Amino acid sequence: MENDDKRVRKNRKISKDTESDRSRIKNITNKVHPEYEVPKKRPARRTEEDEEMARKRAEARRKKQHQERRRKIIRRRKQKQALRLVAACLVIAALVVTVFSVKNYNSGSRHDNKGMNAYESGDYDTAVNEFKEAISYDGSNADYYIHLGMAYVEQKSYDEALGYFNQAEGCAENDDQKALLNRGRGIACLYQGDYQTAIKWFGDALNISSQSNDIRIDTLYYKAEAEQKSGDYQAAVQSYGQIIDLKDDAGTRMLRGMAYMQLQDYASAEKDLYAAIKQSRKSYTVYRTLYSALEAQGKDDEAKKVLNDALQLSGSSSEDYYNRGMIYVDLQDYTNAADMLNKSYDKGYKAALLGLGEVSYTQQDYDTALTYYGKYFDEVDISSVDASLAAKAYNQYAAVLLAKGEYEKAAQACESGLTYNDRESDAALSFNLIVSYEHLEQWEDAYNTAKTYVSKYPEDTKGQKEYQFLESRVTQ
Repeated sequence: MENDDKRVRKNRKISKDTESDRSRIKNITNKVHPEYEVPKKRPARRTEEDEEMARKRAEARRKKQHQERRRKIIRRRKQKQALRLVAACLVIAALVVTVFSVKNYNSGSRHDNKGMNAYESGDYDTAVNEFKEAISYDGSNADYYIHLGMAYVEQKSYDEALGYFNQAEGCAENDDQKALLNRGRGIACLYQGDYQTAIKWFGDALNISSQSNDIRIDTLYYKAEAEQKSGDYQAAVQSYGQIIDLKDDAGTRMLRGMAYMQLQDYASAEKDLYAAIKQSRKSYTVYRTLYSALEAQGKDDEAKKVLNDALQLSGSSSEDYYNRGMIYVDLQDYTNAADMLNKSYDKGYKAALLGLGEVSYTQQDYDTALTYYGKYFDEVDISSVDASLAAKAYNQYAAVLLAKGEYEKAAQACESGLTYNDRESDAALSFNLIVSYEHLEQWEDAYNTAKTYVSKYPEDTKGQKEYQFLESRVTQ
C-alpha cells in the first residue's frame, strides 16, 4: 500500500511537470520573447527647416507630374495631327487617282466609240488608230484589245489581230469578253486557212456556258464554216443543228441543206431546203440548191418546177438579175441567161461577168469566155472578194484556158486559185492543175500534185487513174 501511494504521488508530480512545460511552450509561441523584442523608437520632432524642405520636395514632385502629363497631352495631339495629315494625304491621293482614272476611262471610252463608228462604216484604218488611242489611256480594258483585233481582221492583218487577242486574254474580266476574244482568234485562223485551229478556238468560246445566245449562234456559224472548209461536213451538219435548236430560220436550214449536199445525203438536204422555202421564199440560193438536190435524186421534173418557181421571185436589184440569169443557165435557156446577166452587170454587179463567161464556155465560145474572165480580173480587186468566189473564178478561167490549149496560163490560174484554200473549188483546181502539168510535160509536178490529190479525195476514181498513169511515167 505504501508503495502504491508513492507511485501515485510520483505520477501526479510528473503530470504537473508536463502541464507546466506545455504552458511554457504555449507562452513562447504566442508572443515574442523579451530578449528578441525590438524596442519602438519615438519619432523625432520636425523642425521648420525640415517642413520647408518637405514642402519644396512635394512641390517639385507636383511640377514634375504636371510636366509629364503636359508632355503626354502634347504627344497625343501630335499623333492625332499626324494621323489626320496621313488620312488627308490618302484622301487626296485617292481623289487624284480617281480623277485620273475617270479621265482616262472617259478618254479611252471616247476613242473606243470613235473606233467603233469607223469600224461600222468600213474605215478600218481610222478604227485601228482610235482603238490604239483607247488602249493608250486604259491598257487594262479587254474590250479595246478585242475591238482592235477585229479591225485588224478586216484589214486581213491576221497575225497582228491574233497578237491583240492574246493581250486581251490577260485582262479579260468576264465570260462575254473571253468568248469574244476566242471567237476573234477563231475568225483570224479561219481566214488564214488554219481551219483546225479555228475550230479549236470556236470550241473554246462555246464552252463558256454563260455567254448570250446571240454570241453562241454567231460563233456556231463560224465554227460550221470552218468545219465545212476543212471537209468535216458531218460536224458542220451538227453545228447547224445546234443553231436550229436555238433559232430555226430559213438561212440556217439552207446552210445545213448545203452541208447535207456535200455529204451526198440528198434526201436530208431536200427536207431542209423545202423547210427553208416554207419559211422564206426570197432566197434564190435555196431554190438553186434544192434544184441540185432533186436533180441528184433523179427528180428532174420536180427540179425543173423548183427553178420555174424561183423565177417568180420579185426584185430588181443587180443581184436579183444575176440570180435569175443563173437560173436560166440551169434551165439551159442561154438567151434569157445572157440578158439577165448583162442587166446585172449594167447595175454594177461585177460577178455577173463570171456568169457571162460560164454561158460562153457552155456554148463553147471560148474566146468570148476569155474576154469576160479577163474583164473580171481587170475590174475587180480579187484580194478583196470572198475566198470562195475568188477560187471559183480562177477555176472557171483555168477551164477555159485548158479548152483553148493555153496550158501555161491554165497552170498559173490553178496555182493562184489554190492559194485561197477553198475546199469547194480545191478538187477541181487541183485536177485541172494535174492536166495542165501533163500537157506541159512537167511529169514530176504532175505526179506530186496527183499524189496529194488522191490522199485528199480517195473516192475520186478519175483522180486515181491519173495518179497511176503518172506513177508509171515517173518510175520508168
